[in-house]
Amino acid sequence: MEDKEMGFYLMVASMLLGLLALKIGFSQFKEKKDKFLSILTSLAGTALVLVAVWLGWPK
Repeated sequence: MEDKEMGFYLMVASMLLGLLALKIGFSQFKEKKDKFLSILTSLAGTALVLVAVWLGWPK
């Protein structure tokens, strides 16, 4: 597998995991379950989405 293919799959996986983490974090925040865990999950999701954007940025 080439490096470009691996980077593409890593970018897609990071984007999907980040969006899933954001959805879980915000749904926990709306239900007022555990604020610290929801904020932590939302931050992790944001970081994963930003990594995906960075990987997809033309170099």
